[in-house]
Amino acid sequence: MKDDRFGIAGAPIPCVEIKIVSCPDINDKAGLPYLASDRKDANGNPVFGRGEVWVKGANVGVGYYMMPDKTKEEFTADGWFKTGDIGQFADDGSLQIVDRKKNLIKLKGGEYIAIENMEMCYNNSVFVDAKNGGCCCYGDGDMDRPIAVIQINLATVKSWMKENGITDSIEKVTKSKALYDAVLADMVKEHKNAGLARNEKLVAIGLVTDPWTPENGCLTAASKLQRRAVKEKHEALFDELIKKGIF
Repeated sequence: MKDDRFGIAGAPIPCVEIKIVSCPDINDKAGLPYLASDRKDANGNPVFGRGEVWVKGANVGVGYYMMPDKTKEEFTADGWFKTGDIGQFADDGSLQIVDRKKNLIKLKGGEYIAIENMEMCYNNSVFVDAKNGGCCCYGDGDMDRPIAVIQINLATVKSWMKENGITDSIEKVTKSKALYDAVLADMVKEHKNAGLARNEKLVAIGLVTDPWTPENGCLTAASKLQRRAVKEKHEALFDELIKKGIF
């Protein structure tokens, strides 16, 4: 049966089985773990379980070609494939994909952050130039809180300078503490507006003006961030910011 509703994965084909497996160490935006026993989602909607989506069937396959370690990691002994998607069964039995486990980063305290969702939310800031690559969030297992490198929107900066009576060159202003504080304050506002988790609040940011593009390898052809390339391009800046994310 065709299902064109937004956010619905659609009906499974007859030869595939689907189940939801609890992820007790991964939290939603309300700070609650994804559990197969859940009967409500983060927005209070009725559900029949939340967690990682596992699938099994003749159409799925039996493993990765000549990659036994990868197969052991992604497939169970009895044939279930761990998709890495976080989903929930809606009250009508349909499957909704709500998060991506493999795009989650575990911080030092064992807390997970949804890096792509954070970027989507922080890109709403008027100070972020999404056209030139937007916001690249970062965290790792040695850090207490995340940081971000941001493509600064120069048109917004010029307006901000005019409003605040600043006559310095824009090159000087983009390196100033005053602009840094203004942008970080706006990031905090977007964190609150989006209802992000406490541990997804940025503790430090870096401002850059040289665009990320497919040509310099920082974006894919579909304009998706290539985080490793961005980090390599701004290695010194990331190293400085990462220190601020360790308490």
